Amino acid sequence: MPFAVTHVLITIIIIDLFRKLVLKKKNFPLHLVLIGGIAGLLPDIDVAVFWLLQTFSNVGLEEVHKIFTHSLVIPLIIFIGSQITLKWKKISQPLLVISAGYTIHLLLDSIFYLSPLFYPFSSTMLGINLLSRISFDTSVLYMSIDAVILVLWLIYEWKAKNIRDYI
Repeated sequence: MPFAVTHVLITIIIIDLFRKLVLKKKNFPLHLVLIGGIAGLLPDIDVAVFWLLQTFSNVGLEEVHKIFTHSLVIPLIIFIGSQITLKWKKISQPLLVISAGYTIHLLLDSIFYLSPLFYPFSSTMLGINLLSRISFDTSVLYMSIDAVILVLWLIYEWKAKNIRDYI
């Protein structure tokens, strides 16, 4: 699965592009892009649960990670919540962006591995699983992807003059 930087930045980039190109920035404040980026990490909250459980038992990461939180059911419920609260934009917009960030995370994971996208209705593991035939340690690959994405994003932000206060 991609590491945190990849999940956050790819989510930020996709939501920001949607904001700029589709919505033309209308009624879509920039802080919602940040909320979406943070939401891009939410499915991996089960790793923190694993650390907590490991202090009390011999539970393995594979028994916790990518079981409950890597299902499209969760962002669907959040999306439905955003639609129910449409007349309160301060509630509906963040919920919509959280749903999008969560979904982007699941799609990124399913590109590289298999995930139970329809759990609890089905435990079938789905995805493209690009790395199924790679025999080396993929953590080096994910660290490299994180580094490349971070550097490209910083160059983009610098070119767009969005980070000039830090130069």
